[in-house]
Amino acid sequence: MKKTILTLSIFAFIASGCGKKSNQQANTKVYEVINQTLIDNEPPTFEFKTFEFDFGFTVTVRKTEVFDVLKTFEHFKLKRNNRIVYFDDGLLNEYEFCNELFPIILQTGDDSFELLFEVNDRPNKNYLKRLFVSNDKLIGQDKLPLFEGKPIDIDNDGIKRYAGSFGFFELWGENNSFTTYNPILYFKITETGLKLDSLFTKQRNEMIYGQFHGFSYSEKNEPPIPISVIEKFEQEIRIIRGEKTLNGSDY
Repeated sequence: MKKTILTLSIFAFIASGCGKKSNQQANTKVYEVINQTLIDNEPPTFEFKTFEFDFGFTVTVRKTEVFDVLKTFEHFKLKRNNRIVYFDDGLLNEYEFCNELFPIILQTGDDSFELLFEVNDRPNKNYLKRLFVSNDKLIGQDKLPLFEGKPIDIDNDGIKRYAGSFGFFELWGENNSFTTYNPILYFKITETGLKLDSLFTKQRNEMIYGQFHGFSYSEKNEPPIPISVIEKFEQEIRIIRGEKTLNGSDY
């Protein structure tokens, strides 16, 4: 039977401190909505919050659940210049605003932007929903891994990168001696938005896993991946977060 383990990365939202909002891309103010009946004629039992971001973007959400330091929201409505840019009224998606790293808003043109919001995907790892906006219209969306920290120049090449992975490790085999392939993906900040740095991603994962198995999470690898890679993975996470590594060096 496979056993799922949660690495250091799952504690990021607790360490960041919910309620603390200091983002290098998006300075945020939070407002309580007092007259709830004025928003979409929703019943007054629902509690809404409105967040204001840079470049005139606002997000209105409805509170769903509170677990001590964790708050989740649904009924996600993104606006700019009084126009609805994106509306997610589904009950399956829950958004978080407690991690100081997110949202990230990047200007990619005269009136074009990339916006990244954290989505709670329990029991799976949270991920980032990326929205592409141009002239106050949504032109696309996709999914990125939850970044582990601010962009950092890991190998002193002058390029700062965001980095994160999509999954958690699972263990199996005798004495839980094997694990999954959970690659860390690295993204460069360019004038046209975030771009996957394929070469850098390959190099760093080769250091962790001994060889590159691709850009996707996988449970099927030949030969099987030994559990010892988890220590190297966690070492890399510490580097990405700008923390001291266990031995004070790289690998």
